[in-house]
Amino acid sequence: MTDEVGRTRGGRESRAHGSARRELVNVDKIPNRAKGKKVVVAGSSQAQEEEPQDEYEEQMEVTTEPGLKEQQQEDDLSDFFDFGDEEEEEEEDQQVEAQAEPQPQPPQREKKIREQHKEETHHVPVKPKFQVTLVCKTKYLRCMNNGKKINDFTLPKSDLHWFWDVVKASGLRPLLKTNYNNLDWGLLTAFTERWHPETGTFHLPIGEVTITLDDVSCLLHIPITGKMLNHLGTSCTTEEGEDMCREYLNFPRTKCRAEFKKMKGAHIGFPMLEKICAANLRRALKVEEEEEEEEEEVVQNYRDCTIRAFLLYLIGGTIFTNKSMQYVDVIFLTYLQDLSLVNTWNWGASGLPYLYHYLEKATKPRCGNHGGYNCMFQAWIYEHFKRFGGGWAGEKYSHRDPICAKYLPLKGYKYPDDHRTTLDRMEVDEVTFRPYEDHRHIRPFEDICWYSGWIMCGSAMICPYLPECVLRQFGHVQTIPRHPDESAKAGLNRFIIGEAFANYLVENYVTEEMRGPRAQNGFETVPGYIAWFYRVSHPKLWPPIEGNPARPANLEVLIEEDNAADKQDVFKICRTVIEEPVATYSLPVKRKRDSSEGGKKRKKKKKKSGEEGPSN
Repeated sequence: MTDEVGRTRGGRESRAHGSARRELVNVDKIPNRAKGKKVVVAGSSQAQEEEPQDEYEEQMEVTTEPGLKEQQQEDDLSDFFDFGDEEEEEEEDQQVEAQAEPQPQPPQREKKIREQHKEETHHVPVKPKFQVTLVCKTKYLRCMNNGKKINDFTLPKSDLHWFWDVVKASGLRPLLKTNYNNLDWGLLTAFTERWHPETGTFHLPIGEVTITLDDVSCLLHIPITGKMLNHLGTSCTTEEGEDMCREYLNFPRTKCRAEFKKMKGAHIGFPMLEKICAANLRRALKVEEEEEEEEEEVVQNYRDCTIRAFLLYLIGGTIFTNKSMQYVDVIFLTYLQDLSLVNTWNWGASGLPYLYHYLEKATKPRCGNHGGYNCMFQAWIYEHFKRFGGGWAGEKYSHRDPICAKYLPLKGYKYPDDHRTTLDRMEVDEVTFRPYEDHRHIRPFEDICWYSGWIMCGSAMICPYLPECVLRQFGHVQTIPRHPDESAKAGLNRFIIGEAFANYLVENYVTEEMRGPRAQNGFETVPGYIAWFYRVSHPKLWPPIEGNPARPANLEVLIEEDNAADKQDVFKICRTVIEEPVATYSLPVKRKRDSSEGGKKRKKKKKKSGEEGPSN
């Protein structure tokens, strides 16, 4: 047997085909063929150590099982939940993750790749100025949008009054009409770059503009009065989330725990939330058709859970769109416990700082995604800046619908370089500061819009709201505003902010003296405002063009019009004027005498004439 084995250069027996050699180099299990999975050879020491681990896991599974009573309740709830597709989706996700996992490479191969990457990156030197310009031109934001999910949601029938009456009373039903399937990333990126979180405004060459509470009221038709959302942090704990989902959504704990594990927190994915809504609705309709003798509380519980799941899906896909665009935070379920009090919460004043918060994050250099309700953001641009157009107008739009439902935008160019140039060259007459005057009979102006201070969506999203910086949007002449720290004072917690917003007429209010006179043309400013604004801000992004100013495109037309009107150039006439010397003469000036002196001379002449007469 040993004769058939090859020899090495030293004369020793070759172990290339031996079992020990296979265990060392793992020839029969190549890492590349294993698709990134860890392979353990049978009989090895590692395999012997891992074998008793299964028994320990089985013991843990037995100890973590819920009680018998709780398990029976969850089994009863799981009967009418259709989770058959969930296992298939999990298997597909696992297959995709397995394919997406990078294949392990030997250390030498990784070292060569790193050296090659260093050579490629450091081979050609790049000038800093060119590099910065290139990054600015290619940088854009991925603007999150759940509009297609809301538009494709399967709604209950319109004759289901117990459902639609409650949804309408909540004040959130108009959000079904304010969603777009496509967004213009380049346009939103160009405006986001000019956001200043210190004042909560966009800085443009013509001054400051922002999204006000009046904009939210007219664009979305949701309430802007009441108490702002005052939860702690951005999400609740998983234990609290499981309790709320079990009580207010009829969501079994085992399924809820698995969903939280999948979403890595107290969050519910949009597909799962849609299944919860459909399951509760199906159970409620089934009880009504069969006319089972069940208590009214049970039937009402199914109905309430259906409405809560729908409203949570609606606000999570619109005004509270996060950067993941995959789930809804369970913390918002706390405001849907009592459906009769949903309209008392200030959804508009809490959705606005939610957008402000993501605008502030998007101004950071390394941010690539932009959250918040971007459909409202784009509709606000269309209303105030007619130059950018509004896409296609909706055929089903009525004057009683939210203004945001007026547009059907197409998918735009994702790079913002063209829009940057347009904003840098913008004139004051290209901005519509008050576009809702024809909509006041539907949504009148509310005095709460003059509130000046902090607005919040929980303790983690607190942003300044300063209407004195954008007086032209309220129909007044723009003056130099006061310092932001005077309006939005530092060191206030969420409870003090809530009280200040509720009692805004006492202190946090833009008085009539601060508003100043009414604007006649809509874009007036006090003298010195633009000079002050350019001194404290940088409203233009692109550097000025070097060299002589650009030649007008219609220069020949202007020359022909001047010649036809026989207009003379005043400067040319002034250049032809020649200064000639003026000759001056010095003439003796006779001194005027008094009347008395003249009389004396006349008397003397008379005497002389009398003396000469008799001599003749």
